[in-house]
Amino acid sequence: MRRCLKLFLIVFCISSVVATDVFAVAAGKEGKRPRAAKQAEKKQQVVLTSDGGLEWNSVKKTLTAEKKALVVRGNTAMGADKIVAYYRDAANGKDSDVYLVKAFGNIIITTPKQTAYADTAVYEIERSVIILKGNPVKLLAGQEQMTAEILELWQNEDMAVARQNVTAQKDARRLEADIVKAYFVKRGSTSQIERFEAESNVTIISDKEKVQGDTGVYLVDKETATLQGNVKISQGNNFIVGEVADINMKTGVSRLQMLSEKGKNKGQVHGVFVQGDKKGGKNVPAEKVKAPAAVKEETSDGQEANEKLLSSSNEGE
Repeated sequence: MRRCLKLFLIVFCISSVVATDVFAVAAGKEGKRPRAAKQAEKKQQVVLTSDGGLEWNSVKKTLTAEKKALVVRGNTAMGADKIVAYYRDAANGKDSDVYLVKAFGNIIITTPKQTAYADTAVYEIERSVIILKGNPVKLLAGQEQMTAEILELWQNEDMAVARQNVTAQKDARRLEADIVKAYFVKRGSTSQIERFEAESNVTIISDKEKVQGDTGVYLVDKETATLQGNVKISQGNNFIVGEVADINMKTGVSRLQMLSEKGKNKGQVHGVFVQGDKKGGKNVPAEKVKAPAAVKEETSDGQEANEKLLSSSNEGE
């Protein structure tokens, strides 16, 4: 008897959806999260709408919406050409829980923190994670724009992870890397990206210079960045190399230095500078470019302390 009643309720909901283009079910069971987050999610619903009606498959336990399909959960909305919602029976034996949503074609996702565009998307309801793929995926957050082939929105962590051919750009500044994590913070009534953490083939390009390294952290408000590992700062054909670089986009000053291992002297920061041919305006390589001389200081016990530090200014310093 319960099985028949349950089936009748689902069919009734589906019929209402086809007539009104709305399907709502309670949010699914939560994973291991703080109690406050769990209680908040229990109150949220997953609402699916469509201009072309809904197809219900009771065997696969799916709801498919096509033609201006839209799924809404809390303050997250995802529109697409086609959306498939996967549900399962709830523990109370009366309701159904949507635990996964897949979207295809012309995807637009809006939240209070960002707007994203993609070709395909998978929304893991229980983890509050949205995985987007595209050629490319585009993320807009405040004045920042980020593109990548894969983008993960971790809503509970206020974080986005971009992978493969990642570019984050604002005005003349561009950050490129294989992996970039963007962390969001709320300022007043709006949310924006607080910092970027980049890994592998990191490059920061401004209208004044290009800085490359293995890893990097960029603070958006301060417009400062720190890059580590095989760092190279270049301006035109001129460049300097080292291990750690501190870059200030506001002042145009970059500071490069080497790291030292315990018991060993630091290596040398070195640079290559190209001389300009005044007659023809061509660049002529400087003859026998050498690393800058070490600055030596005598310590109290007579040993030499070697410190190589090179500061460059884009303002003619």
